[in-house]
Amino acid sequence: MLPHANLLKASEDLRRLVAIPSVSARGEKLVECAEAVRDLLAEAGFDTEIQQGDVGPFVIGEIGSGPLTVMIYNHYDVQPEDPVSLWHSPPFEMSERDGRWYGRGVADDKGEFISRLAGWRLFREHHPGPLPFRLIWLVDGEEEIGSPSLEAFLKRRLDGEAVDVCWWEYGEVDASGRPIILCGFKGVMAVELRARTAQADMHSSLGAVFDNPLWRLAAATASLRDGTGRILIDGFYDAVRQPAPSDNELASAPPYSLDSLMDATGAQRLLDGIDAANFYRAVNFEPCMNVNGFSGGYAGEGAKTVLPAEGAVKIDLRLVPDQDPQRIVALLRAHLDKHGFGDIELIVHDANVKPVRSAADHWFVQDAKAVLEECFGQPAIVQPSSPASGTAHPFVEQLGAEIVGLGLTHHGAMLHSPNENIIIDQFVRMIECSAAIFARLSERAYRMRQSSPAQPTHGETP
Repeated sequence: MLPHANLLKASEDLRRLVAIPSVSARGEKLVECAEAVRDLLAEAGFDTEIQQGDVGPFVIGEIGSGPLTVMIYNHYDVQPEDPVSLWHSPPFEMSERDGRWYGRGVADDKGEFISRLAGWRLFREHHPGPLPFRLIWLVDGEEEIGSPSLEAFLKRRLDGEAVDVCWWEYGEVDASGRPIILCGFKGVMAVELRARTAQADMHSSLGAVFDNPLWRLAAATASLRDGTGRILIDGFYDAVRQPAPSDNELASAPPYSLDSLMDATGAQRLLDGIDAANFYRAVNFEPCMNVNGFSGGYAGEGAKTVLPAEGAVKIDLRLVPDQDPQRIVALLRAHLDKHGFGDIELIVHDANVKPVRSAADHWFVQDAKAVLEECFGQPAIVQPSSPASGTAHPFVEQLGAEIVGLGLTHHGAMLHSPNENIIIDQFVRMIECSAAIFARLSERAYRMRQSSPAQPTHGETP
């Protein structure tokens, strides 16, 4: 049972952070929030520093040494609060209603950070003294805008170092209260296709003579994917890594049904070939392409008989290991040229987030599973890959870390939307889980040191 004083301190810390409108898209209050995070880590016993990124500062906290190096990654920046009119309470004031806390960042990602920090304090109350493993806590100020300077920062700050495990910035709890462990994340790229066929909009009667940019964009977009969702770009699937047998086994037993997913989302039309038996495998392992929106011409009320001069379509792709976003951009350009769309401009908005996947049977996954099941009183779900994305690949490529996500984001948390929230009971459970995870890491580090006492350790010289 979490002592009331610990919960009170955690809620006060979270309230303090939520009150800082650290919106990276606007470059707002990032320094102020970084300093608040640094103060919290320092208060908890960490050696701290702040280093400026391209947009917002990074906060680093370090403590301990030993044969095991663990990194925790969180972020303190948040999405814009718009549209403010849809919030039921001020977005930058943490409020409580019906067993939930509301406010921008209360889940993503300040609530995740504070639940882990409160768990750390609880752990240290019972385990004072030298920490037998090295813990590096990195809190990013640019995550919500794609972490543009993360790779350079890691190379500058931790070049040549190795990290065993990276506890990722979030995890999930499903609608029935079962905790979910995420063992990977898809990559993502976002592009825009633009077409211009005239200097200005023309009378639609000239459509008998001149081509229409929206027709061209529709045709180009339709050439990219078939009705099953399979992407038709030559070479697109060449680098796809096949899932491990253990991952296939996990994906063969969906923790929720396709019907429940359709009920929760209101979605009704499935891709050809998708059914209750294979939808979860697609969620975990299949890349996909989405049209985010068309623009151009007239879209107001009534009719306007116009032949547009220009148009655009925004597209994103979710990628799986070992697809490289930059390579996919080149393949997309070649596809457009090959199929007669060489005049269509390709604008790349984001092609930097690569997919990652960790081993579902990794010891940290198994330790976390045992802890979560004890704290939540329900079987934990080990999901091979989140369908979502995050800038996790630098931790894998540069530091050699296994990436594992576990946390308190529930399916009604309204991330990036008005009325973002967390369930207070799940916040409490994640504090208890975090404390137990730190205890398990200590136990493992002690065993590692005893089994090979002469071996040099991360953070120590031989």
